[in-house]
Amino acid sequence: MDDLFTDIQKPREEAEAGALAADRPSPLGAAVSAYLMGTADQRSDLVNPVRSQAAAALDAGNLDEVAAAIETLLLPPVPDPDAAILARRLITTPVESRLVLRMGEEKDEGRREALIAALATLGASMAQTISDALSQTEDRHARRSYVRTLVAMGQEGMTVVEEMLEDSRWFVVRNGVMVLGEVGGDTAVSFLTSTLAHRDARVRRETVISLAKIGGEDAGMLALGMFEDVDEDVRAGAVRAVGVLKVERALRPLLELLEDEEQDSVVEQVLRSLGQLGDPGAVPSIQKRAVGTFLWKPPTDMRVAAYTALGAIGTPHAMNLVEEARDDKDADVRSVARSVLAARKSVAEAGS
Repeated sequence: MDDLFTDIQKPREEAEAGALAADRPSPLGAAVSAYLMGTADQRSDLVNPVRSQAAAALDAGNLDEVAAAIETLLLPPVPDPDAAILARRLITTPVESRLVLRMGEEKDEGRREALIAALATLGASMAQTISDALSQTEDRHARRSYVRTLVAMGQEGMTVVEEMLEDSRWFVVRNGVMVLGEVGGDTAVSFLTSTLAHRDARVRRETVISLAKIGGEDAGMLALGMFEDVDEDVRAGAVRAVGVLKVERALRPLLELLEDEEQDSVVEQVLRSLGQLGDPGAVPSIQKRAVGTFLWKPPTDMRVAAYTALGAIGTPHAMNLVEEARDDKDADVRSVARSVLAARKSVAEAGS
């Protein structure tokens, strides 16, 4: 009976011991905690234990342990310049990489924001490490964090971005373009002028997306110049950009593209952009894609885009066309027509 009790008790004790060990800080973690709790006079004696334990952890290959200690020093409850200086002394190239990966994986928004701000202060070496991580990740969440950190780095980040634009790998150039879209300003637009001519369509598409984010007359005109690109995704991106930026000079080119374009996805985006421009002169051309002809019925997605555009323009004729579609045979068309009419009614009631 005693043996049976022992056999049952032993795994339980081992599990409890494991849990306690997991809760217990590592020697490095304990040294960092002692340092942070020390007074200004005590800290000079508490630095060496931290550095010694960090060296031991590095020798053992425990990069995450060192990265976690650095995060603790960089992100105390209140700003601590001395702790931040100590954190920088612990950083090595492998630890930089681990810090960047941890930031990319961080799901807690508040902690992620704090890490972005902290890593942005760590200089050119960290900027290069983030650039390298950006070129290797396919995770959109991580990519956004890396882009934002490079933006927060200011000139040091921009220096790395300029190097990215000269890289032979298309995805590195694309990442640099993404950063410029977040940076904004005339300097960013001047850099993007060159990437509009990049041989890879994915870079050109990212460029028109960034131009839409930056805004301004120059950005709008550059996007307008991409309407004849050989790639349909680039054309669609350029069309979307001029709609977002409300480039008035794009009206005629959009109407011409509506007549000549063969790809439905681009036509749909042209219709949306015409709606964003809001010019009543576009209604007859949009009507053709909403109603069709006796011999041709536009695809559902195209009709949905057309009725959405008509609702955005909102002239009496445009709204009559939408009204006629509220009982259309196509369920998707009926749904968008009724949504447009309901939204119009809600706006009118709010204004009365």
